[in-house]
Amino acid sequence: MSVPLAAADALRVEAYTPAQAAVWDALVAASTNGPFLFARTFLDYHQDRFIDHSWLVWQGPKLRAVFAAAVARTTTELTTLVAHPGLAYGGLVTAAGVKYAEAAAMLDLLRAAWQAAGFQHLLVRPVPRVFCRQFSENQVFWLHQQGAVLSNRELNSVLDLTEPVRIGTWRRGNLRKARLHGVAVRLASNADYEPYWQLLTETLAEVHGRQPVHTLTEISRLRDQNPGHLELWGAWLGTELVAGVVVFQDKRQGFAHTQYIAGNSQGKQVGAVDAVLAHLIKEKATQYRRLSFGISTVQGVVNPGLLNQKEGFGATAELMDAYRLAL
Repeated sequence: MSVPLAAADALRVEAYTPAQAAVWDALVAASTNGPFLFARTFLDYHQDRFIDHSWLVWQGPKLRAVFAAAVARTTTELTTLVAHPGLAYGGLVTAAGVKYAEAAAMLDLLRAAWQAAGFQHLLVRPVPRVFCRQFSENQVFWLHQQGAVLSNRELNSVLDLTEPVRIGTWRRGNLRKARLHGVAVRLASNADYEPYWQLLTETLAEVHGRQPVHTLTEISRLRDQNPGHLELWGAWLGTELVAGVVVFQDKRQGFAHTQYIAGNSQGKQVGAVDAVLAHLIKEKATQYRRLSFGISTVQGVVNPGLLNQKEGFGATAELMDAYRLAL
């Protein structure tokens, strides 16, 4: 059973509507665990793919929390609410000062609202520690108390930027190689996104047989709609872009996160990917507390080469768990 709140502290929940975008964004911006990816400009860019089922939790006139969730338009599991199918995580985002009793009461009310809306299951991956200014496992404990089961566990690699970085021998060798070949690393311009997306698309197709989750148009729109939160860093060999990485970053929550790391065959030969990552670590260490390298697993199966590269820069393992709850 959840810990009850006093009657004077009564909470209420309501389904999100676009008219509430500003108050939603204000809560996320001031929250302890809401990265900028929870802003409506980010959540709504792929509304053609998902039916939004987000919620707001009020205490009198004050918004105390939001719950980011949706259902994919192509899914056959229409009675499963997912938090969030368009992101790597989702769920409850709270204002500062929310303690367990209040968080549990919020989730109890939300559960009743989900049931009334016809949902039978909740699938949620709570915001991982690395992306939180003030990490709390209130939601995870509530899920445990309600009988939720662990449905998926992935392995993320995280670097503590407040500590000295210790780069492994193999990575240092690649960095020497990059210096000898004159690899130059810099922050890319908007014009560089198109050639990099071509490099990325070709590399993913060749190595993994898949395409980037975001199209060039989508990533460009996200960059423009979220200024300061999204960057592309590239490595050049002469005038040719040979490697790069996309960075999602949030100064308030204290993290930078790498995604879409890629290098063409020439870039890999000259250590360009490692050169980009090493430069990025040095650059972000002055502004952020943590660097997330992303997961090195697919459905819980480790990619040893990918994990080794991240651990070679001193990253350590953090879990990204998903839970399934029968409503």
